[in-house]
Amino acid sequence: MAIAKTLPTRTADGSAIVLPSRTGSYGEAYILPMGAKQTLFADEGSYFTTYNVTDGTGIAGHAAPVQADLSTKPLLHLYNASATKSASIDFIRIRMTAIGAGATTTDATIWVDNNSATSKTSGGTVATVVNVNPGISNAASSVITFGAVVATAGTGEVRIDHQRVRSVVPVVEDQYVFQFGGAGYAMPAAMALTGTAVVSAYVHCPPVVVPPGGNFKLVLWGASQSGAHSSEYTIGFWER
Repeated sequence: MAIAKTLPTRTADGSAIVLPSRTGSYGEAYILPMGAKQTLFADEGSYFTTYNVTDGTGIAGHAAPVQADLSTKPLLHLYNASATKSASIDFIRIRMTAIGAGATTTDATIWVDNNSATSKTSGGTVATVVNVNPGISNAASSVITFGAVVATAGTGEVRIDHQRVRSVVPVVEDQYVFQFGGAGYAMPAAMALTGTAVVSAYVHCPPVVVPPGGNFKLVLWGASQSGAHSSEYTIGFWER
C-alpha cells in the first residue's frame, strides 16, 4: 500500500469495494476522527438531539428523589430500541426552572444496562428526537423520556458514575452540563458551589455506550429532598 498522507479526491457513496486510500508512515490506515466535535456524526446522519417540549418551560421531576431510590426514579431515561446500533451519549444540559422543598444537596447518578427491553414503566414526557442534519432522513431508534420517570433496575445494570453537582440545594437558573467521555475530571465550576448564586457547572463524566435494547438513566436527587424540582433539558447523542 502506497504512503498517501494528503487528502484524496472525494468519492460519492456507492457499492464498489475499495481499500483505504490514505496511510501513515508506518503503514497504518488513516481513519476519520468520528468523535471530534461530533461534526462527522452529524454529516453522516448519525447525530440526534432533543429538548423539552415548550421553549423555556420546565418539566417537573420526582417529588422526593433520594439516594435510596437508586435507579428507579430517573429524571432522564433513554431506551435504545435498535436491534443493531449502539447509542453513545454526548452531553446533557439541565436548566433549573423551579426548586422543590427539602433538598440539602444536588447529586447526579448515571446508570446503563443491557436489558433488551425498556426499563421504563410509567411517567415523564416523551420527547421528539430530531436528526441535526435535515438533509438526511435517518430517524433515531432511541426513545427519550424526561420528568418523573418510573423505572425498574434493568438486567446487567451498572452505575457508571455519581457526582455531587452542588453541596447545597439548586437555585433557579442553575445550568448543569454533563459531558460524557471528555478529557477528564475537573472542578465542575469556577465559582463557589455552596451559596445561593446561580451556577453554571460543567460536569465531566465517563463515556457511556447504550447497547441495542439497553437503557440509560440520569438520576438527579438530593439528600432529604421532599419536593419536586422542575427543569428544562437538552440531550445530544449519536447512534452507530
